[in-house]
Parts: sequence; structure tokens; C-alpha cells
Amino acid sequence: MRLLNKAVNRFFLSLEQFFSANWFNPFATIYLNLRSLPLSKALRLPIWVYGRPRIMALSGKIKIEAPVRSGMIRFNYTNKGPSNMGVQSEIMNFGTIIFKGTAKIRTGNRIAVGIHGVLEFGDRLIIGDMINIGCYKSITIGSNVRIAHRSQLFDTNYHFVANLNKHVVPPVMRPIVIGDNCWICNSCSISAGTHIPDYTIVSTNSLVNKDFSAIEEGSILGGIPAKPIASGFKLVNNVTKEQEIIKFYATHDSDLYLIPDTIVGNDWFKQI
Repeated sequence: MRLLNKAVNRFFLSLEQFFSANWFNPFATIYLNLRSLPLSKALRLPIWVYGRPRIMALSGKIKIEAPVRSGMIRFNYTNKGPSNMGVQSEIMNFGTIIFKGTAKIRTGNRIAVGIHGVLEFGDRLIIGDMINIGCYKSITIGSNVRIAHRSQLFDTNYHFVANLNKHVVPPVMRPIVIGDNCWICNSCSISAGTHIPDYTIVSTNSLVNKDFSAIEEGSILGGIPAKPIASGFKLVNNVTKEQEIIKFYATHDSDLYLIPDTIVGNDWFKQI
């Protein structure tokens, strides 16, 4: 009976997800690829589009600096996590978007790249739902990065403010750099001039607005404005290890999962 219930639950969960998800959109997929990529790459359809996103502008370029294969980049893709399926994603590209490998870009996102902007995505990128990205100079995101729902990244303040005391108008655009294997938790704001080093976790509801490249690897940033609050932490990104830990806590109410004395390289902390 337990196996029967498990099978029924799994079947209907999959069935309901099938009908509620954003379906693959062949027309938007063909159009976006042909409009943004060289013909030789566009014909392989490396970018798959789901649902009915708002395609506001595609006069800029998309570059794929990795082996090209069909469906390696998925845009407006349904996620099992927190999302708002009533809001479709939006893309407005006047500049350059670079993909270094695979990417999953969920629903309700807004990606705007200005005419001089360069937005670079590293390999195995996961962007959650309701993310707002405004790139008018340079935003570089490393490999194995996760950006959780309702976060925003802006490399500009958009509006110039005159300093009448010094008789100058400071620049409003400064690059953003997010290193490899970082986790930006939900509802975070990443502002112009931010540098987040490898293996950094940014805690929920944080505002990151300066260069943290000198902090210790495996640090946690948090607060408004953000500051280092802990070190010696890394996101477990290995799906096999993650499932192993979930099974452990399903049967252990009071015990803690112990990390082995020897961990081979960083296999626990990369998407494998």
C-alpha cells in the first residue's frame, strides 16, 4: 500500500506540474536564436524558451563561449521552488550577453542590457524566479552560481546626482563581479561596484554594495549594508551528497550529519 501511495503521489505531482508549467515555446525559441546568434550556432537552438516571455529588444549580441548543444540554456523555465507563474520573464538586450556554459533562468525575470553593457554568465548557472538584472557597464557572474528568487543586480544607479559642494557629477556605473560557487540567497540587492569572491554565501535580505574580494573564502555576508558575519561555510552543491543528507535527516531527529575527515577536492561544493 505504501508503494502504491508513493507511485500515485508521484504520478499526479508530475501530471499537475506538466499542466501548470511553462511549456516549451518553439516559435520564441527559433526567433530568439536566429535574432541573437550567428546562423551556424542558431541552427542548433542552444537557447530554449518556455512560456510567453516578453521579448522587448534583441538588437544586441548573445555569445556562447562553450561547446554548443541544443537546450543548454533555458529561459523562462519553470522551477519547483518559489515562483509566480502569472509573471513571465522579460529580456531587453541592446549590448552583449555571454554564456560560458549551461544556464537555467527561471520565471518572472527581467534582464536588461544597455548598449555598452556586457553581461557574462558562467557555466552551470541557476537563476531563480523574479530576478531583476540591469547591466549597463559590466556584470560578471562565475561558474556554479545560484541566485535565489526576488533578488536584484544593478551595476548602475541610473540617475546622475550633482555634488554641488565639489562641483562634480560622479559616475553611476561600476562593474559587478560575482565569483565561482557563490550562493546569493533570496531577496538580496547587489549594487554597482560589488565584488563577491569565490565560495561566498550572501544571506537573505542583504544589500551588498562594495568590494569584498579580500575576505576569507567560504565567508557569509549579511546585513544592510552587508558585512562578513561568519567564515568556514560552503554551499553543498553536489546533488548526490544533498540527497544523502536529506535521507539522513529523514530518520535522525536529534543527530547531526557529520562531514567526513577527508573530502576529495571540492566535489561536495560543485554541481555534479
